[in-house]
Amino acid sequence: MLRQPEAAMDLARVKLTIDHMIDPTVDIEGLLAQLDGMAREIRKLYPANASKQVAVETLRAYLHGPDPQHPRPFQYDLDDPQGTKVTNKLLTTYLRTKRGNCVSMPILFVILGQKLGIDVTLARGPQHLFVKYRDEQGRLFNLETTSGGFPRLDSSYQRDTPMTTQSLTNGVYMRPLSQRESAAAMAETLRQHFFERGQVPRGIAVASAMLEISPDDAETMVSVSYGYWRLEQKNFQAKYPNPDSIPHELRPYLRDLQEKQALWRSKAEALGWREPEQAQEEQYKEIVKKARNS
Repeated sequence: MLRQPEAAMDLARVKLTIDHMIDPTVDIEGLLAQLDGMAREIRKLYPANASKQVAVETLRAYLHGPDPQHPRPFQYDLDDPQGTKVTNKLLTTYLRTKRGNCVSMPILFVILGQKLGIDVTLARGPQHLFVKYRDEQGRLFNLETTSGGFPRLDSSYQRDTPMTTQSLTNGVYMRPLSQRESAAAMAETLRQHFFERGQVPRGIAVASAMLEISPDDAETMVSVSYGYWRLEQKNFQAKYPNPDSIPHELRPYLRDLQEKQALWRSKAEALGWREPEQAQEEQYKEIVKKARNS
């Protein structure tokens, strides 16, 4: 799926195929038809000769309001803003509930935008996805779908979610992703799904496929490191609380797991990734709490 020719890659089908692998009840063809219908609705709201700026503003209003035709806009899910629950990252959930997160919201915006011929793609921030829009003059803008789909400056992202200069230089964050890289970013939900089900080797395999396409995806490297840590916990820490009791024939496997943990974490750090600070996490939770109570 991730290896098909980029020119033929339909992000809607990619996303729904991934979602179907997580939840077999996902109706891929039915949802593709629904998305096509949404694109047709939006296209009717602006003249055929309208600029791309008009098209992107119409798309934003259609999804996030204010739009009299759609009085119940798609909104940020303040109960699970980061999409910690896999089901909340599925497009089916977002379309049904109209409550999304920093995964489902930018993905829907990009899918519909590309159907409308708008130059939009995904971009990465720390533990975050957002939209990159290129206007007809070739200028790039960030669109933050968790905040109404409005433009947001690079400096705003870098203030709220600090990124090292090294990570920006290496393309870890803030750059527009290619079509194939966007598809790989969508697969992160599948990696999370396998890890949560205890199918860690399958999750590591998904992450490895993502890294073949996006070798600068430091956060996926950290996920691989975490996967090997999970395997160590399962196969050794839980079974042999006393390290001296580990059978000698299993110790090479233990060393291999530990070396892979260190390797992938060091690769991420070499690209400029850093562990999120606790104060930063608490600040984000406080912002969400205030928004929920407002």
